[in-house]
Amino acid sequence: MPGLLSFHAHPDDEVISTGGTLAHYAASGEQVVVVTATDGAEGEIHNYEDPDSLKPQLADLRREEVKAALGVLGVTNHEFLGYRDSGMMGSEANDHADAFWKAPFLEATGRLVTIIRRYQPEVMTIYDPFGGYAHPDHIQVHRVGLAAFFGAHDPGWFPLADGEEAWEPKKLYWSTWPRSRLRRFAELWEEEEQTEEDEEEDRRFREGGMPDEDISVWMEVPDQVERKLAALRKHRTQIPDDWFLLKVPEEHQAELIGREPFLRVFSRVRSPLPEAHLFAGLR
Repeated sequence: MPGLLSFHAHPDDEVISTGGTLAHYAASGEQVVVVTATDGAEGEIHNYEDPDSLKPQLADLRREEVKAALGVLGVTNHEFLGYRDSGMMGSEANDHADAFWKAPFLEATGRLVTIIRRYQPEVMTIYDPFGGYAHPDHIQVHRVGLAAFFGAHDPGWFPLADGEEAWEPKKLYWSTWPRSRLRRFAELWEEEEQTEEDEEEDRRFREGGMPDEDISVWMEVPDQVERKLAALRKHRTQIPDDWFLLKVPEEHQAELIGREPFLRVFSRVRSPLPEAHLFAGLR
């Protein structure tokens, strides 16, 4: 049953960048598959009085959180790629033997190829080359996702297992953050009292982002805002109550939460740009 496969780095990323889109297509009857590369074991722990005591079981907590969040979004197909969270760039966790960042490239790609062949999606989403904020797992999602998109139909590189058939997804998109979106967030924060760390974040938001003219699709999903926010709150260990998306004033939510941008990087079907939705040329 063709549909959408969305590849993400950690539990919670699926909601942050694509939650509205996933909920929209699930409600529309499309097959929606989320693949999570890592267990999220290196994430921070919020909303608990004794976070240090929960650190050894964080991967298990995040497994339950992503299940709950996807339930809110209406997504029933979820797969873990099977790697450990690599932590932030330059941390000791980068060198863990099971870290996604350290995974043999063809091994990791082969795991995703197997999932692609199983679900046979028409459309895939991954991250841009920068991975949004240069997290090693996000960068690796870009690399592995790109290779698997093209490798799923190539039994030379990735031999077919028993009962498996080659598959060729039709369209590939990067989930990304456009400059206008980042600057709007910076404007909303402008009057808030900021720490030195907040000021660095504000600078990154004002100077970063994908050029708006490169955005291929703005998924308009304002009717999914409440569902997306509810799904975010299911990631209890990761999303504090004062997190930036949860602080967006109601009058700005349709603009900043209910629109999700994608850059189309490859299509095997004709569809003029910009597009109205991810299945343009297919539906």
